[in-house]
Amino acid sequence: MNAGPKQLLGYGAFGWALGAVAVPLYIQVPFLYTRGFGVALGWVSAILLLTRLLDAVADPLIGLWIDRIKAQRGYVPAIVASAPLMVLGMWGVFFPVGDTEMAKAISLCVSLIIVHFGFSLATIAYQSWGAELGETDQERSKFVAAREGIGIAGVVLAVSLPATHYAGPLALAFTVATGIGLFILLKYSPRPHHVSEITTASIITETAGQSILAPLRQPRFRRLLMIFLVNGIAGALPATLVPFFLRDRLQLPDSAQWTLGVYFLVGAFSTVVWVKVADRIGLMSTWMIGIFLTVIAFLGVLQLEVGSLYGFLLICILTGLALGTDLALPAAILAKLISEVGDRGQREGAYFGLWNWVNKFNLAVAPALALPLLGLLGYEAAGDGTSGVAQNTEALLVVYSIIPCILKIVALGMLALEKRRSVTL
Repeated sequence: MNAGPKQLLGYGAFGWALGAVAVPLYIQVPFLYTRGFGVALGWVSAILLLTRLLDAVADPLIGLWIDRIKAQRGYVPAIVASAPLMVLGMWGVFFPVGDTEMAKAISLCVSLIIVHFGFSLATIAYQSWGAELGETDQERSKFVAAREGIGIAGVVLAVSLPATHYAGPLALAFTVATGIGLFILLKYSPRPHHVSEITTASIITETAGQSILAPLRQPRFRRLLMIFLVNGIAGALPATLVPFFLRDRLQLPDSAQWTLGVYFLVGAFSTVVWVKVADRIGLMSTWMIGIFLTVIAFLGVLQLEVGSLYGFLLICILTGLALGTDLALPAAILAKLISEVGDRGQREGAYFGLWNWVNKFNLAVAPALALPLLGLLGYEAAGDGTSGVAQNTEALLVVYSIIPCILKIVALGMLALEKRRSVTL
């Protein structure tokens, strides 16, 4: 399939909406509700864990449903159905119902369930759609890079306008982004054409459990999933804590979040470079470079002092470069694996359902681990204690930098072993 600019833009445009919703859900909600709406940190942590676990459980079932309907209807119905759910849920997140702490907590829980379901439905269908478009490693990585790179536009928008001050503009911008992205996707994206009706019919006759677990029969997929798990937790920990780290460890104002925009922009633009590098040295080798670069950056965090805005900016640039590999390569590796094991056009929904289940598990575990661990280590966010000053910010350094660095090194070792087994990747 020709991966020209029109095809790449047509497919990738919807990523803008998914990028815009991801940042508030996975980065800004803890800070927004503890600092902006006065909900206790323990309540927010419990709600995030509950809703993300519910969301993760639904992902394999969503993938199964997508696989069973795509032979007749394709991926369009799932993506169209997801849009109003995401919009409704995001408005609920930004504007909780009620004046009491309990009411706001309940409102957050309900809104997150709605938006998570819509987001999962869109993401799994969208990723499965993209997995069928490329014929070669280069084409697969181009479609993935287009999806994730354009998605950074939504991410940059979200991090550039702190939700505590710009909830209305963010909700409106997300609504517009969803409508425009959906229109471009439906009108200009190439359509997959690899569905085998005979094989699909056999999938339909399988039980739900057989279909959901079918990808796990592949040892290569199980190993790749474990690498994705460890690497994902390493990235989710600092993503959860970055607003606290900026404010309480570096003592920078909320406006310093523009540095996160630089991080995501560098990640988006670097995907172009990483795709070319991967074409020369392979997908896995390129991903290993990105993980190693992240380790170097996390070690650099240990040198940051109070007020180190430009030092933190340098860290954002380095980790942004590494982010490009996480954006462009893991999903391309999975798409190639699906093709090589003979499941292309048949089980993309099942594979990406489990893939997203692990990603959601990472995002659920990160705050559930990070926030209570910070409490055990004696950390109190500014405004939580009686003095209004953050307490024991050394704990932030440990959970924000040192633990992710260790996990990244483990993921790097696992990926190196897998590369020796899978010489084609």
